Amino acid sequence: MKKPIVFVALLACALTAGCGKKSPLLPPLIRTPQKVEAVTLFQRGDKIFVGWKNPTTYVDGAVLDAVAEAEIWVLEQPKGATPLFQEAEKDFLAKSQLAAVIEREQLTTYRREKDSDAAGFSYPYSLAGKKIGTSKFIFAVRVKDRRSHESAFSATAEIEPQAGPLPPQGFDLRSAEDKVVLAWQAPAANVDMSTPPRVVGYNIYRESKDGPAKRLNSSLVVELKYEDGEFEYGLPLRYFVRSSATETPPFLESDDSEHREILPKDVFPPAAPAGLVPVTGSGFIALSWEANREKDFAGYKVWRRVEGEAEDELLTPQLLIENAYTDAAVEKGRRYRYAISSVDRNGNESPKTEAVADSL
Repeated sequence: MKKPIVFVALLACALTAGCGKKSPLLPPLIRTPQKVEAVTLFQRGDKIFVGWKNPTTYVDGAVLDAVAEAEIWVLEQPKGATPLFQEAEKDFLAKSQLAAVIEREQLTTYRREKDSDAAGFSYPYSLAGKKIGTSKFIFAVRVKDRRSHESAFSATAEIEPQAGPLPPQGFDLRSAEDKVVLAWQAPAANVDMSTPPRVVGYNIYRESKDGPAKRLNSSLVVELKYEDGEFEYGLPLRYFVRSSATETPPFLESDDSEHREILPKDVFPPAAPAGLVPVTGSGFIALSWEANREKDFAGYKVWRRVEGEAEDELLTPQLLIENAYTDAAVEKGRRYRYAISSVDRNGNESPKTEAVADSL
């Protein structure tokens, strides 16, 4: 009668978690995003631009599919205070302030380059109301994943902002024959309203629909004007100018001037052909002249009028590329008046250059 009892007990033991000692329950794995590796700072006008790149992995090497939030922290200290890197992260957290919380859908606003997270992000921290020139600002960045697991702080970066110049005033554009002419006025003061403005020159920028603004000048422009000759007619151009307090990169620049747009149109004819010389031979008159040098030059028109007639006859229905032409349809003893005009790719035509020749 006891055997069935033993069998039932053994069966019950096999169907349960086991008859041995139970293993302790492990806590759930919490992955921590890798910290931001480097934070960069630069000043423009009354803003400090905080730059960083989001991490792409967790601390354990697993892929971080998305950064859900980035936090910018800042600590303002007097100049000459103890460098913060000697202090622990908890001390920075206790002393600093949260300057900005940037959620994922807002991150695109702060991309350095359109549609490219790989290029990193840049957040403008405003110095409005701050005492520029007496303090230093220390920044750190940390990120969170979709589950709000936060990374450690990045290494701190610090900057001592200066009272740089305000932007140029009265910025304007006009289109000339082969260039866009930019002109502006010097700023009246620095960002802290002190005078005179700290300006040693200006940087000129042209914006593109496909990328960031490009600086056009290789060295600072010291005049209050600039001429841009590298453009295409019919394409809209957008410009702005910044004042600079320093002569070499990295420039201590102002904010942007007004952004101005212009659509250059080619309404400027090429120069009239110069040096037209007719040479008369037996049964022909040969013409030659100096070649045009315009970048948009398309060709020449050759006109002829027999003395006594009222209108010119076009001898070249198709534009002539060479700077020479021979007229073999002449009659002996008659006088001919020739005219040459030059034409550009947009159909603008120069005044005519004229010469008279007698046929043999």
